[in-house]
Amino acid sequence: MKQSATDHPSGSLPREAQELMKDPSALSALLRSPETKRLITLLQQQGDLQSAANRAKAGDASALQEMLRRLGQSREGGEALNDLEGRLERH
Repeated sequence: MKQSATDHPSGSLPREAQELMKDPSALSALLRSPETKRLITLLQQQGDLQSAANRAKAGDASALQEMLRRLGQSREGGEALNDLEGRLERH
């Protein structure tokens, strides 16, 4: 069964994420953005991003959250996360 934004395992999604879920063209543009590509590259350098993403899709986001936490502690990672957040706010 496909999950909607309202029955997401981690509770309510942020407003920006809910808006993106309703706008496939905006979501697609975000996924192709330089900010997203940079963040994915940095996450891949940390370890098994695919496994963490699969676990998150199945309802256990802990590994992905840990990767993001570690990434945010580095200068480059923090900048990448801030850049992506800024792009979301402009949506």
